[in-house]
Amino acid sequence: MEEPLVGLFFLILIVAIIAGAIGFIFDFIFMHLPIILGILAFFIIIYSINKANDRKQEHLKKVEQERQFEEERLRYKQKKQEDYYKEMINLEEESITLFEVLPKGLEVAEVCLNQAEVDFSDGAFAPFWDSIEKATKSLSYFVKGIQLINEKSSQYTKLIGEYEGVPPQFPLLKQSIEKLGVGTATAKRMDSIVRSAQCNYHFASIYEQRKTNQILIAGFTNLADALREMTWTINDSITDLAASVGETNLILNESTSKIQSQIDHIAGDFTKEATERGKRERKALEMLDNIQRDRCPPL
Repeated sequence: MEEPLVGLFFLILIVAIIAGAIGFIFDFIFMHLPIILGILAFFIIIYSINKANDRKQEHLKKVEQERQFEEERLRYKQKKQEDYYKEMINLEEESITLFEVLPKGLEVAEVCLNQAEVDFSDGAFAPFWDSIEKATKSLSYFVKGIQLINEKSSQYTKLIGEYEGVPPQFPLLKQSIEKLGVGTATAKRMDSIVRSAQCNYHFASIYEQRKTNQILIAGFTNLADALREMTWTINDSITDLAASVGETNLILNESTSKIQSQIDHIAGDFTKEATERGKRERKALEMLDNIQRDRCPPL
């Protein structure tokens, strides 16, 4: 009976100690409650400040990232716009350069046709077709030049839609392109000379030997194809280019009118560029006029 009493005694003692400790703790807390609450409030305030600072730092970091992203986006956009402008300038220069070369090709063709007429009169069969082949190749280069300008005009038109500033003026006018119809007259002249030769047995015999000679220019397969298709190919190429340049200038004018307020401060540069391009264009047109007038230009 003694052992259970001892166990019960210790149990009561432990409970009493725990109860006393709890009472002491509660008394301590009650007595120092303002201090404890103050300390707790202090830590809560410190925690709140730290959290606010963390949120502020995260916000500032996010704002800085967005600012850097926006700056990078604007730099990329500006670089793209500069690239568009440079590409348009290059297309301008390449187009006017090609246009300047076109009359020279016609001059060579006309000289070759002059020689062909002499060869025909002299009964020089092989030299005649040599001259015709040279004239055909010159006219093929003429067609290829027109097609290249057409491609550049189309590229230029696409860039106008991407460029947000005032685009540079395309160097050629539709009326100037239509002047290239002089090349059609040269092609018809060649048709007439070739037709006369084909009506002559001896010249026609040499032609049969030459007609499969390859002329891989402007889409022609051989001499026969070139002679048969040259006139309408030139006509179609000029028509396509005139339409393309007309569309380019129309879209260019629409684009310019939308940002008219920006023109004043760059009008001087435009005028200077337009004047220089105009001189080069007029010189090429004068060469075409000379060919049209006498068809006997010097080399």
